[in-house]
Amino acid sequence: MNERSMSDWDEEENLEETTAQDQQSFILGGSLISIGIIVIAFGVGWGLGVSPLANLTWNWTDLLIGIVAALPLYLFFFCTARLPIKGFQQIQQFLLDELGPRVEHGKVWELFILCIFIGLGEEMLFRGVLQSWATQYGVIAAIIFTNILFGVLHSITRLYVIVATLMGVYMSLLLILFTPQNLLIPVTTHTMYDFMCFMYIMHVYRQQKRDEQAYETE
Repeated sequence: MNERSMSDWDEEENLEETTAQDQQSFILGGSLISIGIIVIAFGVGWGLGVSPLANLTWNWTDLLIGIVAALPLYLFFFCTARLPIKGFQQIQQFLLDELGPRVEHGKVWELFILCIFIGLGEEMLFRGVLQSWATQYGVIAAIIFTNILFGVLHSITRLYVIVATLMGVYMSLLLILFTPQNLLIPVTTHTMYDFMCFMYIMHVYRQQKRDEQAYETE
């Protein structure tokens, strides 16, 4: 194994500093965007005459339901990430390339707070406002309209649009199948699912870097 020069150490230290700055920018930027979506939810809700908080109440039972409901979604993500199917492999590679460097050294609590903002913002807008407003045209029509829009706005790849749409339908059903309706359930499910995916991406990305470093030192 070759000895590392001072320039190598300096380059690595600068890279770590840049990575740390990118991670903080990602968390801050993601949080601000999600807060912006919350503001948009209130604005759209005001325009449509629907309060995004109308069906949001604190309830320990519904919180637990939301946590448990996130497990099937994550299991689907975990399994498809290992399937030898090009479309799913492209999705995972995109997430590793785009999110991996930004969460590699991220603090777990910061990522969790980011996921809370994401889950709250997107669910307030799509399920809390748009789905509630569109229900006047029928429940099925409301679910279709809301989640086609939800899928299109998550267009990483064509397959991901389909997957995001189906996940949106799942969270729409979580809202309407429990009585009384409580937006806390899909908010919690969305939050926990995103958080578990971040943890998965962090783990896989770190493992890939360790494997690359081990290979380079051989």
